[in-house]
Amino acid sequence: MSSVVKNRNYLLIRGKIAGSGLVLNIFNVYAPQSVLAKKLLWDELTQVISDSDGFWVLWGDFNAVRYREEKKNCSLKQSCVDNFNNFIFDAGLIEYSLRGRKFTFSSANGRKQSKLDRFLINPGFFNSWPEASVEAVSTFLSDHGLILLKSVLVNFVARPLRIFDSWFDRLGFQEVVVKALKKDLGCHGPPDTILMRKLCDLRVDLKVWRDEMLKKSSEKVNLPSTDLGNIQAVMEERDLTEEEEWILLESKKVLKEEEERKSSDFRQRSRIKWAKDGDENSKFFHAMINCRKASILFMAWRLMAFRCQNRRLSKRRFSGF
Repeated sequence: MSSVVKNRNYLLIRGKIAGSGLVLNIFNVYAPQSVLAKKLLWDELTQVISDSDGFWVLWGDFNAVRYREEKKNCSLKQSCVDNFNNFIFDAGLIEYSLRGRKFTFSSANGRKQSKLDRFLINPGFFNSWPEASVEAVSTFLSDHGLILLKSVLVNFVARPLRIFDSWFDRLGFQEVVVKALKKDLGCHGPPDTILMRKLCDLRVDLKVWRDEMLKKSSEKVNLPSTDLGNIQAVMEERDLTEEEEWILLESKKVLKEEEERKSSDFRQRSRIKWAKDGDENSKFFHAMINCRKASILFMAWRLMAFRCQNRRLSKRRFSGF
């Protein structure tokens, strides 16, 4: 921190981000109620921002909204909205989208709600942290909810390794699991810690085995697919020999087994996805069902039209004969 400016309606802290040397200006704003007083505050903040460099982050209770949708059961002063939007435009500020809640202020009885609290940043800050987000958190201690600016994308949950049922019959799967669990990692501590280390090591080994298995499966399918295409081309010209018939049957067998494994994996994935977000995808699935119904009706209509056409042709031929 290099300097602090205290004002009746804001607190400005200026300094440098540790480790990078980038200048950061932080405004904690509490805007007045009067429209004229807010307009004077916006002009002052615009002048301060234009006179200094670095990143700018403004947050707090601005006592103003940008759109009519940010108020519920509250009166709206269009001049206040216009002044606030003009200030954001003139100062070159950007607003992160709000997550968690739609409004940040709520009256005691919950009838009146508004989005009065927000974060405003300049393009330099946004370009450095484009994945940042603002989250509104409910609280019972105040009529204003908490707002949090998360500048770092944090995900403590490891990406799960999905094990499909078809893997259990694959060559080498059981050996990899047994070898990983029997491996001495040389770690000491509570049993749950040792088990976690073993599972992490098993995860790494299974990833290596999975990549090799998928590569071998691809190579295994390429040759039968090529042989099948060549033999089908020969079938159109001449009869097949016994050796070619055997190659044809074996190629179909290999491709059918691989297709059955893929179908099994697809079914398992669909069950996982449905169990995870089936309700969220209800609109999508209903649309798919309607499309299928429409396709079936269209095919039935075409079949009926085809039959009617054949009947007319038959009648004409019979009458002509």
